[in-house]
Amino acid sequence: MTDLLTPDAALLRPERNVLINLFLAILPVVLAFAIARGVRGEMRRTGRVRWPLWSPLLLLWLAFLPNTCYLLTEWRHYLDTVAFTPLYARTYAEKPALLTLLIVTAFYLLYSGAGLWTFFLAIWPLDRLTRRRLGRITLVLQAGIFTLCAMGVYLGLVWRFNSQDILQPGKVSDILQVIADTLHRPALDGLILAFAGVLWALYALFDIWMDGALARIRARTARRNGASA
Repeated sequence: MTDLLTPDAALLRPERNVLINLFLAILPVVLAFAIARGVRGEMRRTGRVRWPLWSPLLLLWLAFLPNTCYLLTEWRHYLDTVAFTPLYARTYAEKPALLTLLIVTAFYLLYSGAGLWTFFLAIWPLDRLTRRRLGRITLVLQAGIFTLCAMGVYLGLVWRFNSQDILQPGKVSDILQVIADTLHRPALDGLILAFAGVLWALYALFDIWMDGALARIRARTARRNGASA
């Protein structure tokens, strides 16, 4: 891939940054499935859930969740590539430049797509877990979670905070101060809420797709079991 991009290999994001960002995006997915599985197992064994036991993991999950949808903002680097380098202009005269542009575009599609999928998968198992027990209250939880995700993306994109900062008391106070200041800026609040709405809509579409996919899998399994019987 590097050979194809020469001399424009630098147009991609640094490999170390990509790997770190993907790790941070995958972490809440692992936490979500682990929590959902653990809670279900505890309910089967004891008939109840010790939420104080799971609260630290849930807080850790929530702290790292914005790292998933944060990858959607990586397109700003792609736009910089198109706007501030001669790559796009060169595509009219040089076929290698067109190939480079296509590869860079594919990279950002896969990169941001990975962020979107990890975002979906980090919420879905816990959503299904709570939906059956809390009913419509789940909608209130979703509204809060998506808003916190949007706020987390803003804190990371503009203020350069990251999830690990919650382990530093000094950084926590800075984060809370920024959030408090944000509440007094209606235009910014509107943008954050709009992004939260986009995340909610995208997740709703994913949830509908997953319900359909699971229904098809169950139907095929039932047909196979019926045929074998």
